[in-house]
Amino acid sequence: MSVDLFQAILVLAVFLGAIVQGFSGFAFSAVAGAVLLQVQAPGSAIPLLMICSLMIQTFVLVRLRAALSFRGAFPYLAGGIGGVVLATMMFDRIDPHLFRQLFGGFLMCYAVTTVLRPQSALLLMKARPVGHTAVGFAGGLVGGLTAMPGAVLAVWCDVHAMPKIDQRAVVQPFIAAMQSLALVFLFLKAPGAPAAVLPHLPFVLPALFAGSTLGLFLFGKVSDAGFRRAISVLLFFSGAALVA
Repeated sequence: MSVDLFQAILVLAVFLGAIVQGFSGFAFSAVAGAVLLQVQAPGSAIPLLMICSLMIQTFVLVRLRAALSFRGAFPYLAGGIGGVVLATMMFDRIDPHLFRQLFGGFLMCYAVTTVLRPQSALLLMKARPVGHTAVGFAGGLVGGLTAMPGAVLAVWCDVHAMPKIDQRAVVQPFIAAMQSLALVFLFLKAPGAPAAVLPHLPFVLPALFAGSTLGLFLFGKVSDAGFRRAISVLLFFSGAALVA
């Protein structure tokens, strides 16, 4: 494959992933990875996807800073750190491919139930801080094994029928923190990874910020009900990407 063709595919992958993440707060790797991993080895593609996703998270955090609540996200963050550490310890002791397939199957089944269930079936319970920490731990654990730390929190927020702004206030800081921690572990295990990624960044930055801006624009236009339906679709396709 020529260099120009690869760069065009890379820009397209980042642009599509940035739109989805700017809109939903997660699923950049599921969308961009579905394209990029067809033309680049995982060892090179995954660090690039992680850095791009973190850059989008930073951009979106700044744009949505007035709606964010770091105090509300703290219990999730505290649990998530423990989950990422445990995932790092478990990675060589379990089959991460099988885990991804099982979790992907769960996401697909859950997304289907959100379409089939009646509105009255939503679990509108009041969660306690201990529950938030447990959910954050699960999110960090799953994120460490699948590179999708936001999926667990997206399901949690959907089950509790949280408005879209409240969801972003929780999910956005969590994903940014988990991805930052994951990058630290990645670069400790593979010190040469940054050098392989940096030459690609100048080509993807315009697509990254353009896609994020478009995603945020769409986020501002959709209703809470429409946002929930869109999240269900994204969860289904994220699960399908993991299974595949």
